[in-house]
Amino acid sequence: GVESPGVDAEWLLAHVLDCPRPELPLQRNVQLTAEQADQWAELLAGREERIPLQHLLGTANFCGLELAVNEHVLIPRPETELLAVAAWKMAGAMDAPRVVDIGTGSGCLAIAIAANTPKAEVHALDISPEALAEARANAERHKTLITFHEGNACESLPGAPWQIIVSNPPYIPSADLAELQPEVRNHDPALALDGGADGLSIYRAIIPHALAALAVDGRLLLEVGDGQAPAVAEIIAQHGGCVQEIVSDLNNIERIVIASRGES
Repeated sequence: GVESPGVDAEWLLAHVLDCPRPELPLQRNVQLTAEQADQWAELLAGREERIPLQHLLGTANFCGLELAVNEHVLIPRPETELLAVAAWKMAGAMDAPRVVDIGTGSGCLAIAIAANTPKAEVHALDISPEALAEARANAERHKTLITFHEGNACESLPGAPWQIIVSNPPYIPSADLAELQPEVRNHDPALALDGGADGLSIYRAIIPHALAALAVDGRLLLEVGDGQAPAVAEIIAQHGGCVQEIVSDLNNIERIVIASRGES
């Protein structure tokens, strides 16, 4: 069943009442109109059917930014905030860095980096025109200046050299997709989940292009799945790259691999 039905019901009620969730206790004496009661019941039924809470609300929070999400984009995950913070801290220490986000989806990484590093020139790439439409709308909503490109980073990466390349590629092994929670399995786009037989197919495809497109002092930052960091580090080494750092998340899972060209 749904993991946190009570909390989700509160989020949905706050949505119906158009008030922030922390203010719900102040609304306890408010009588729902028939229309509001129907809307809440409909949303609760949708959640019971395992439609993701973020799809019912229409938005997801990422690094304090409210981003519109739909079935064409991966719902941003808390662990990906680690990648965003690492990238914008790195960008903040550079003069006018050029940054590109590969497989931008909702635009969460590119927008968080642009919002926190105004001097960066931020670009974002995705193979899905539907995802790009959502990302563009999110960028406009947050007044972040981002150049969007439709394309396949597995074939080439335009606009080199880049000081920072970030990506949260699909990394779930194909055979594991059927075991995922219904919210993920049935509602996140398969394109954003399926990492091929061993979960590493997209890394093998994008790493050579990304390393070739890095500036001499540039950095490639990749989110990886649980236990995948050593294999991704090996792919980087096979293509002449050098792993500079591996960052663990709050659950002590190696989550971000940071690499450079050669020995820089």
